[in-house]
Amino acid sequence: MNTDQFNQYDAQRLHHKVAQELGITFEELKTWMINDIERVTEGGKEVGHMVVFRESTPTEVLDKLQHKQSQFTAMTGVIDSEVPLDD
Repeated sequence: MNTDQFNQYDAQRLHHKVAQELGITFEELKTWMINDIERVTEGGKEVGHMVVFRESTPTEVLDKLQHKQSQFTAMTGVIDSEVPLDD
């Protein structure tokens, strides 16, 4: 596996975990997310992710979101890459 394939695998695994924490499916996240911004302290410590969704995201998806910050944004806590994915 080359570095690009590994990085793509890591990103996909991260987004599966982000979707789980937000209460939506990976497919919904992949379809409607515009941006995933890692939130860090001034000291560089990760504190979570801010996920921004398209304005065209269906209400059914937005209504399922946990940790909403505004109509089209939601926040996660720290995503631990060592914890296995839930089924």
